Amino acid sequence: MSAAPRILVVDDETGVTTVLSATLKRAGYHVATASDGLEALETIRRQPPDLVLLDVMMPGPDGFETLSRIREHGPTAQLPVIMLTAKTALADKMKGFERGADDYVVKPFAPAEVLARVQALLRRTDPMRVMASLVGELGARSSAETLAQLGRDLKAARDIHARLLPAPPALVAGLAAGAVLRPASVVGGDFFDLIPMGERVGVAVGDVAGKGIPAALLMVMVRTLLREISASLVEPSEVLAWLNASLCRDIPPSMFVTLVLAVLDPARPGQIVVSNAGHPPPVLYRRAAAPQTLALGGMVLGVSEEAVFDQTELKVGSGDGMVLYTDGVVGGQEADGRHIGLSELMDLLGRERDQAAPALAQTIVDDALRRGGGRAEDDMAVVVLQCP
Repeated sequence: MSAAPRILVVDDETGVTTVLSATLKRAGYHVATASDGLEALETIRRQPPDLVLLDVMMPGPDGFETLSRIREHGPTAQLPVIMLTAKTALADKMKGFERGADDYVVKPFAPAEVLARVQALLRRTDPMRVMASLVGELGARSSAETLAQLGRDLKAARDIHARLLPAPPALVAGLAAGAVLRPASVVGGDFFDLIPMGERVGVAVGDVAGKGIPAALLMVMVRTLLREISASLVEPSEVLAWLNASLCRDIPPSMFVTLVLAVLDPARPGQIVVSNAGHPPPVLYRRAAAPQTLALGGMVLGVSEEAVFDQTELKVGSGDGMVLYTDGVVGGQEADGRHIGLSELMDLLGRERDQAAPALAQTIVDDALRRGGGRAEDDMAVVVLQCP
């Protein structure tokens, strides 16, 4: 019979820890408590629990900083964490999700709600707990066999991931195209796609929160939904709205997706209609002007069913182009620790915009890798559309 899961409740309010401890113990869980972030980190590293209930507003390191330290420590990087907060603003929730929170509970809460969320999150993460336990029991020889099989499975996943991505033709609706994908690990959550939309063609670049296998699995789901929805719609803002509604129902609360969708019409070469869902802004480069970003509103996908999405139409002429990319291109660090930002991409386009689209896409990725000392901290995807 397996041991009952261990829950760590972290809150500086004694009343909160008392109520939650009693509720969880009645449900059969082992419960420990901590009154601040430092005590929580010491407890976690001494004996990692199976789940943490973590208050946001605490003295010393607050909940966000404590969560960051949990995620930075290898043995606890995947530890399930539910944030407890009195803040209801979406920006505050997004801050927690960006740092790796798995779920949120807003104060004041009903103890039954917290219990239900704990049970649901443990059900989702239980296979990881069981696998870790089994590997420990099997011993070194079986662990080596398990790791070898895992390596074979990851290689197969990488091959499937690569086959899902289209090889861009030389021309897409009259525009030259180039694309490069560079996962940070064997597989990842960044992707690009060319999508039939009736007489039009959609060019999508997306980024699923997270890295590795979980992000790659969600990426496949997002890509499939995107293709199904786009088959009956022609406006990119409508596609994003329908995709968002589907994802809000189907993905875990700790995950979200950013995506930019550009729609091209072969009957109107050079005309591009673009909509954005929380994604880094596309960059326009023109033969006779400095590169500029295309400012577009739109929330990330999968968080709020009330999200709305704008779209804009633009025209590119001979020698002009547009770059769609994921945040791995502009969000890393140089070898000396300095942040790589959007300005570096703009400077690069100012120097190299005369390159053909495939070469320019590769140059953008190579430059980001060079600045990062040859390693990718995050997945990178780049698509270049260029008017001949």
